[in-house]
Amino acid sequence: MELNLLLAVITLSLVVVIGLPDLLQDPGSYLHGPSALIVMVGSISSLLISSKFKNFKKFLYVLKFIILPPKKTAPIDAIHLIVNLSKISKSKGKQALMPEMEKMKDPFMKFSVQLITEKLDYDFIKTTLYNDISEMENRHDHVANMYKNMSQFTPIFGMIGTIIGLIQVLKNLEDPSKIGPAMALALVTTLYGGVFSGLIFVPFNQKLRTMSEEEAFLKKLQTEGILLIVKDEIPLKVEKYLMSFLEAEAKLKKKK
Repeated sequence: MELNLLLAVITLSLVVVIGLPDLLQDPGSYLHGPSALIVMVGSISSLLISSKFKNFKKFLYVLKFIILPPKKTAPIDAIHLIVNLSKISKSKGKQALMPEMEKMKDPFMKFSVQLITEKLDYDFIKTTLYNDISEMENRHDHVANMYKNMSQFTPIFGMIGTIIGLIQVLKNLEDPSKIGPAMALALVTTLYGGVFSGLIFVPFNQKLRTMSEEEAFLKKLQTEGILLIVKDEIPLKVEKYLMSFLEAEAKLKKKK
């Protein structure tokens, strides 16, 4: 679990303890099955209507990456690798990159180096790699949009639940025993809609977009390095150019 996610859990726990002490004393007062069903089942139904089923499966699949993000290649490490490949290519030729390619675990880098060893032209390699990045961004955008849609659907169904509850209240004004459950449905459903939207789907949408931007940046950095190798630029030029993409903090770490 990432540090920021752990901090979010801790701060949310503090909010519950300090701001809602009765939640710990009587959690049942905030647990209401019909309200949860209206909000979640209704929102998921709307999502299924507005999305393709193959994308809906990805909606569930990416949850594990949000909670437990995979280990990422640091941009500075990617630069070191590309500079090393540049040195090999410059001294031994592009075919000498084959053994290095076999060692790579990053599919994008492996594919990029393969294009070099197959002696394909510069324009073709550039177009192919940037098309790959564009397709990845579109794929990620579709999934993130589903979380964005859910952040909009849940408050809507929260309000629908509130209206249903108020209708039941008005229908049973002569029977006080039925007013309590109806009011619970009206109020708790709105609460669920806001909580699901503000604490889950809005943050998850932003998290996915941030992860996508970081991955796209890394791939663009790798692509620029690969293209410099294709052009037979000297390793020093490759390093200086790629380092210009990094933030000042990362450059200082490199110097150390």
